[in-house]
Amino acid sequence: MNNDCEITSITTTTDWRNVDYFQDVISTDLQIAAHDFTILNMSIASATEKTAGYMSLMHRVIFEVQVHVGSVEQVKQLSFIVKEKSDKTFGGEIVETIKAFPKEIDVYSTILPVFEELWKEENVKFGPRVLKVTSSPFTVIIMEDLKLFGYRMKECSTGLDREECERVLEKLAKFHAASVVYYEQKGPYTEDFKDGMFSDSLITEFEQYYAPLLDSYLEALKELRYPNHIIEALEPLRGNIYSKTSKLFRLDTTKFNVLNHGDVWINNIQFNDNDLLLLDYQISFYGSPSFDLLYFIINSASLDVRTEQFDHLIAHYHRHLGYGMRKLNAKTQVPTRQELDNDIQAHGFLVCVTSMEGLAMMLAMPELELDMNLLLSAELEGVEFRKKLYTNVRFVKMIEKLIPFMWERGFLVYD
Repeated sequence: MNNDCEITSITTTTDWRNVDYFQDVISTDLQIAAHDFTILNMSIASATEKTAGYMSLMHRVIFEVQVHVGSVEQVKQLSFIVKEKSDKTFGGEIVETIKAFPKEIDVYSTILPVFEELWKEENVKFGPRVLKVTSSPFTVIIMEDLKLFGYRMKECSTGLDREECERVLEKLAKFHAASVVYYEQKGPYTEDFKDGMFSDSLITEFEQYYAPLLDSYLEALKELRYPNHIIEALEPLRGNIYSKTSKLFRLDTTKFNVLNHGDVWINNIQFNDNDLLLLDYQISFYGSPSFDLLYFIINSASLDVRTEQFDHLIAHYHRHLGYGMRKLNAKTQVPTRQELDNDIQAHGFLVCVTSMEGLAMMLAMPELELDMNLLLSAELEGVEFRKKLYTNVRFVKMIEKLIPFMWERGFLVYD
């Protein structure tokens, strides 16, 4: 057994932490009947670091299984990932409001199989294989353990190089193309996919989250002696930055729209030598593809690639989007490069918001352990925590490139 795992005893029938719950999972994985194997041992450990996510708990469950088919007796070790809805995570009622788990279950169980069927000729996969989902009396998603197939997460603090970004954008273009054809064939996505990370329905919950971040971000820019015109552009957003950003991402049915993954960043991408898969579809939404593009490039590209290769990466995505839509015989017209550029321009303020939240957190790791309570706190401890977030060396180097980039591109215009 894996020494990192902690043996967990059977708890209650309202929990997944027991061998009986996994009988059909193992049967499906091994493609044998339940009476053809015996579970010898079960252990559970955390599958992610504390900072990897905050709307769910991730576990790695490892089994020793004795297989006895015919006269053959063989002991196998199996591993699965369990994604669990829990009241121990940050998010609380927000997880319910945005329908995070029903949405992700729908993506894994219904939507991705159709996307992958559309791309079956090229054997394109978009996520891990899901072996079981349960919505009541507890909510979990049981997935294959990608580690067994050579998939790994890249180091988030350094970011992805140009070639790695191109690989992600190729997969994202195929995902978006499939989402367009899915819409054409099956009609609109369900109401659950109306809202993503920025939504009018979440202003009450999230405005108070972003307010102290912007305050501390502005203080950091002042201390770093950024020009007054930069500070003056952002000052009016104190107390309403989330609502302004949400307004940008209201669905415009007259424009080109796709199913956005909604949270494409380095920790939600698993690479192996030949492929990559996307994880965590809890905040997927239907709308402008600019969200996925800006969010991914700004959060995940390395320091130089993020700004110096920005146009190249957009062009790379655009070429592969066109290829994907033609390959899948989409009826929807592929947006021109100019139309895509205009759409990115219209949504460009997301770059600023991303730089002060997700990107800042990523660059602070591992030196600064993420504490969501301190991040939101108005007390002195919270102010000091955010100051450390915005004054670490990697953040300062990043913002030296990103501030001029945002200003020159007009991304600090938010109306």
